Amino acid sequence: MRILSASTIFPSVVDPAAGVFIKERLKGLPDDILCEVVRLRPWFPGLGALRGRTGAPFPARETVDGLKVADCSFFYLPGLLKEWDGAFLARRLGQFVDGMEERPQLMDAHFAYPTGAGAVVVGRQRGIPVCITLRGTLGSYAQDRRRAKIRDALLGADRIIAVSRSLADLAQEIADTDLSVHVIGNGVDTDCFRPQDRNLARDELGLGGHGPILLTVGGLVPRKGVHRVLEILPDILKQHPELVYCVVGGSSVEGDFSEQLRRMIEERDLQNHVRMVGRVAHNELPAWYGAADVFCLPTANEGWANALQESLACGTPVVTTRVGGNEDVVGNEHHGLVVPFGDRDALKNAILSSLEHRWDRTAIARWGMRRSWQDVGREVAGVFREIT
Repeated sequence: MRILSASTIFPSVVDPAAGVFIKERLKGLPDDILCEVVRLRPWFPGLGALRGRTGAPFPARETVDGLKVADCSFFYLPGLLKEWDGAFLARRLGQFVDGMEERPQLMDAHFAYPTGAGAVVVGRQRGIPVCITLRGTLGSYAQDRRRAKIRDALLGADRIIAVSRSLADLAQEIADTDLSVHVIGNGVDTDCFRPQDRNLARDELGLGGHGPILLTVGGLVPRKGVHRVLEILPDILKQHPELVYCVVGGSSVEGDFSEQLRRMIEERDLQNHVRMVGRVAHNELPAWYGAADVFCLPTANEGWANALQESLACGTPVVTTRVGGNEDVVGNEHHGLVVPFGDRDALKNAILSSLEHRWDRTAIARWGMRRSWQDVGREVAGVFREIT
């Protein structure tokens, strides 16, 4: 089976952390599925060349972990008329498909909008079946005029995969009809994310001798909730004065909230208790999870939070919010605590309770490692085979 996987984010030599979860799912597909990737990035005249995190331009073609990746830009209007992004993407995607040596038997589109919407248009025009995977942006995009475009994409797709039950339910609500949605959660790289020796991990990161370590990994954007931890950190420090809060991550396609976070740190005199680490390579994350006493992700919205599962696979308990698929990832109170979003006291009390609780890290790791990307790939391949 030949498939074309399309997304607005995908790892590159100049931005290796972008969309790692998509790359891992494709790598987990069985060997009889031949996959090419097209990364479709928005472009507008006058904004300069689109470049990666290193400052270098994206290669037009590259190989990423054995996957052939083509890089294409499509026109968009920054901050305006977002309901047109899908049409602009469709035009560019159609040109790319027409230029391929062999037409794909299926298009694998990641995120309902704009990629899913654009892929459905191209698929209809060229007789190529389309499978859309729903991810965490669905809820926010469905709040504006993009909702109608998302509904058209959902109704036009040949198959739909959602990474969590909450996204599948939301898709039903948006479509306002019965949809057949396959719920296939993400996996974890069990060769990379596994239990660590905490003292060795701390020494490796220069954290030896510190008190409790609270950790957040994620993009520095309001949705991920680092500012919510900073708001309650002074109260947490009253009971754990030696605690260090480590924040791993940088800007993302959703924006950059780092200046506001640094201002909060200064205003609350937290400079000695907060370490803004910045972005680190994906294969360096296990040491951070292993060094932490508790991982905290007070996020406003998620599909399937990969950072939660990675932390659990390393045996580190989590505190997170009851949104998206977070409860599915955590499983039960033996792996971490889930609190209502926006409840400041509940978040504070959960962090304090987690810091004082004696967790069974072996059991946590067993739960976190229960599902590999190869398991996910086999399930996804089953859906693909239904329509080819």
